Amino acid sequence: MADLGRIGAQSYSFRKFGFEGALDQLEMLGLNIMEFCSVHFPADPEDPGFVKVLETLRARGVLVPCFGVEGFTADRAANRRKFELGRALGVEFLTADPEPDAFDNLEELVDEFGIGIAIHNHGPGARYDQAADTLRAVSGRHRLIGACVDTGHCLRSGERPAEVIEKLGARVLSMHLKDWKTGGDETVLGEGDADLRSVAEALRAIDFSGPVIMEYENSPEAPVADMRKGLELWNKLI
Repeated sequence: MADLGRIGAQSYSFRKFGFEGALDQLEMLGLNIMEFCSVHFPADPEDPGFVKVLETLRARGVLVPCFGVEGFTADRAANRRKFELGRALGVEFLTADPEPDAFDNLEELVDEFGIGIAIHNHGPGARYDQAADTLRAVSGRHRLIGACVDTGHCLRSGERPAEVIEKLGARVLSMHLKDWKTGGDETVLGEGDADLRSVAEALRAIDFSGPVIMEYENSPEAPVADMRKGLELWNKLI
């Protein structure tokens, strides 16, 4: 059964704020789900500040279903450290930009840890630009190797987000929800060409129940007001 209500924010939206400040911004949105990236703490479970990060997240009741975007290579020890970080945070998915020679090791790690790899499309010129690029990468791979569909980057790459979701199907593990004017710039969610209604319908059609993560790169000094508009619209749609 589809569940489109697990909505949170990408901490990159709050990159001008420190770790505690990012949590304050999330609270101002009335949310308790955050996908953190290494802007706010390193992807290293042995970092001296990581214990404090975990204590603060627990104290403030913030859930972290995903972390990234992280690169993965043939370096097995480095890959494992990121999965260990994910396990400590309680993530379901690591949002990723894996190099081709990483996949055999990632197969082993997703099976061992039960944590998925969600390949992030990052727009024109990126390794995973089109839906077809991700489909080629995940073909024949473990069911926990799939996609994080970034709706804004879909538009930058000339693809309709709803059609990307349809093509990827059950491989869609998580979402980065943002909006863009085709051929132009990022907009407030709902004011670009993402067509959020069709995005929601496409997610329902594949019984999506993963995290929906709002990401907003504009207004980095004060993003909450614009993000709130998008959040209200999404909540009305679902």
